[in-house]
Formats: sequence, C-alpha cells, structure tokens
Amino acid sequence: MTAAMIDTAPSPFDLTGAQYAFDSTSLSWSETCPRLYQYMMIEGWQRLHGNVHLEFGGLYASALEHFHKHLALGDSRDVALDKVIEEVLIATWDYNNDRPKEWDHPSKTRSNLLRTIVWYCDQFDQDPLKTVILSDGKPAVEYSFRFELSDNILYSGHLDRLVEYNGDMFITDNKTTTMTVAPYYFEKFSPNTQMSGYAYAGNVVFHLPVKGVIIDAAQIAVHFSRFERGFTFRTPSQLEEWRVDTLKHIDTIRRHTHEGYYPQNRSSCDKFGGCAFRDVCARSPEVRPQFLRADFEQGRNWNPMISR
Repeated sequence: MTAAMIDTAPSPFDLTGAQYAFDSTSLSWSETCPRLYQYMMIEGWQRLHGNVHLEFGGLYASALEHFHKHLALGDSRDVALDKVIEEVLIATWDYNNDRPKEWDHPSKTRSNLLRTIVWYCDQFDQDPLKTVILSDGKPAVEYSFRFELSDNILYSGHLDRLVEYNGDMFITDNKTTTMTVAPYYFEKFSPNTQMSGYAYAGNVVFHLPVKGVIIDAAQIAVHFSRFERGFTFRTPSQLEEWRVDTLKHIDTIRRHTHEGYYPQNRSSCDKFGGCAFRDVCARSPEVRPQFLRADFEQGRNWNPMISR
C-alpha cells in the first residue's frame, strides 16, 4: 500500500454512483445507519443553522495542530500561542454578528474557545509527548493522507500529529465535550472506527509501528475548561481485523447504493443524544421530504478526498 498527500479533490463516487473513497466520517455515518448515510453523504442534507459542536471542535483541534507545528519549527511557546490566537480571532470574527445562531450555546462560545486553547497550552506546557520530525525535516503535524485499502477502495483522512512517548509512536487527537471527562469517557474509543482508522493510517502513512491514539479531551463548561488525557491501543491483529470488517461493511453500503435503497437502522435512532433526522424518519415516507426541507438544507456534499 502507498500513501500520498492530497493535492486534488476528485469525486468520492465511482461511475456507478457508489462511494469508493471513504474517511472516518462517511464510514461512521454508514455504520450508524444506512438512512443517515443517505441523507448526509448521498443527498448532502445539513442543519439550517450549522452545528456548533462540530465547528467549535474543528477550530479548537486546528488551533492546537498549528500550535504544535509552530513549536516544532522553532517558535517559542509564547510566539506559537500568539500566532494561533490571532488565527482563531480572525477565523471567528463574525460569529457573534452575522451568524449568531451557530454560537447559540451556553458554554461553546468564542471567548470560551480562546480560553480553552490558552489553558490547554498552559496545562501541557511541559508535555512529555514529542512531535516526530520526519526524514524530510518536516514535523509530522497536519498530515492529510490517501491510500488504497483494497483494490479500487481508498481511505483518506487527516492526522493531527505523530508523537513519541516512552519510546512508542502514537497518533494524537483532540476532543471537546460538555460532559465530565472520567475514565468511562475514554472507554468508548475502543473499539471505535475513527481511532482504529487513525492507528491503521499512521502505520501506512509513516511506515512506523503506531501503537494507538492519545486522546486529549477538553471539558467545556460555562466558567471553566478542564483537561484529561487518555490512551486507546491497537495491536496489529486488531488493525487487520478493522481493515477486513471495514471492507465488508463498504461492500454492504455500496450494495445499498446499487439497489437504490438505504434501510433504517432503528436501534441507532436514540444514540448520541438522538439522531438529527429522528423526527424526519418518524414521519410517514410520503411526507418526509417536506419535514427535511423545514429543518435542513442541501449544501456542499461531504467529500473525503478534500484535504482538511
């Protein structure tokens, strides 16, 4: 298998209309529920007012990636932090003006985003995790990848950072939550599609024995941010099992596309606080389109081939 940086963004669908290029997001949608996959991946339905949790988490993770990259390239801690705070201030300049509903959340606000970035950098000022410097002299941070999972099936994504810890290699991932981060929080990442995919991709992309993923979780509350670090490990046998299971699942979702029908997985309707489309699926099939248009819009379709 070979890996390459993404420099173009072709369609993730083949000539039959079936998806052939997957990432952890589209794969998780299809594993959760084929009907969810249809609405999100195939038809491109999105909430009218966006998703503050996804946007907040994305800005937070991106800021920390940039922070570690600046450090690895020789900036001091203060200079690196100043740079990412400036980036976030610019990126979120109009969020409380032109797009207030995207930030209509008691704890996930612009000021709390900035606070959480600064407090994270303070807490992990003497971090034992060391960013790996690749053979070309570049830090292994913000690495977009694409490789062949099997014949004609691609897997792509984005790795935050490759680090060395106690002689072992790990991928890192940053999460935000409004819930208390206790040991049970990290248990949900094993087994987990996203984390197994990260570990598998780390081995392929960097040609190094990646032992698992280190998860830095930030609890975001109205008046404080709190951080905990957890580990999720993967053996080579587990990663091979993930690859085989994933390909079997991809065969199934591609068959649904060829048949033109995506069945509901009703056991997933109440997962993760309730599916965004639960109210739509609860309606009779002939009236679902009008309920979709009431709360959702068809925007840009998710494309796993785009570098993020």
